[in-house]
Amino acid sequence: MTTFDGFLMRDSLQDTGVVPSPGYPYHSPDLICHAQVADPASFFAANYASDPNQGVQIGSTVNYFYVRAKNLSAATLSNHYVSVYRANASLFMKPSIWKNNKLSTHDGQNYVGLPSTAPGQIAVGDKSFLLDGIASSNFCLIGIASPLQNPNVPDDFSTYEAYVVWVRSNQNICGRNLRTLHDFPNRTYEQLDAFSNPEAQSVPTLFQTTFAGPAPAGSTFGITCAPLGINTTWNISSGPTQTSSAMTPANFSGNVTTWATIPGGTWPSGASITTVVYVGVGANSVAAMYRETEWEALDGKAPESPDPERPHLVQLGSCTTVFTTQ
Repeated sequence: MTTFDGFLMRDSLQDTGVVPSPGYPYHSPDLICHAQVADPASFFAANYASDPNQGVQIGSTVNYFYVRAKNLSAATLSNHYVSVYRANASLFMKPSIWKNNKLSTHDGQNYVGLPSTAPGQIAVGDKSFLLDGIASSNFCLIGIASPLQNPNVPDDFSTYEAYVVWVRSNQNICGRNLRTLHDFPNRTYEQLDAFSNPEAQSVPTLFQTTFAGPAPAGSTFGITCAPLGINTTWNISSGPTQTSSAMTPANFSGNVTTWATIPGGTWPSGASITTVVYVGVGANSVAAMYRETEWEALDGKAPESPDPERPHLVQLGSCTTVFTTQ
């Protein structure tokens, strides 16, 4: 047996890249469903010896999905990509079906790039995929690392033997059966917004979320951003406007999810949900002249500033969705 020469995507933690693979289970630790992290490249490279997979929330359309690979070549590898396909156990034999079920990123790209990687080093995809837990019940995945953005996938396999040989003989291919969770009802609405901090220091940040218009009793809404430690749920009975605050790390780049759940799943016409983003600035900041309020004064619900040196709130922007009946 020989060792694979390329980007290895393991079948299990025991997979060292030997070709052919001697029969590991299809539990790849390199296809990773995990809450959003602030620095994926460092985080998933550091825990390469473990399987950091978390369960898929099947009540959410926004599950973060990361990929990684190890360069087993004697040379630096660049211009490689990873594609991930959804299937179920009975579809593994039929690439003609699952090759059309590729995961996509937030911006609609159906592959992620791997950075230029030295021999023996770990490459983490430059973006995360998003996995919809509501629209599809297929939670078996196939991952392929390749120099092609759309790798060649074989025709349907006529025998189980042919499929097994294909997977075992190609160490850039792996499979994963995901664990599912249903910790909350299916969310009626989820909005994913990019959010970043270009500064070289942490910045106090406040998110104000308003659920306006008619809302059935029992409706809930919230905002989530795991790297910022924000994971809120409010019942509409608590009031239509709520806030969450956090320190956004220096040079952070990620996403914030605003969501709502309506009993029965039907939005009343005219209802809307809005998220406004504020940052804290100091009294001597040039931007302080544009302050709208102090932390404690915002609807009487804002927590104290997480940074007393930046007590003034300046609005960065907002996003509103209005629901109508067609």
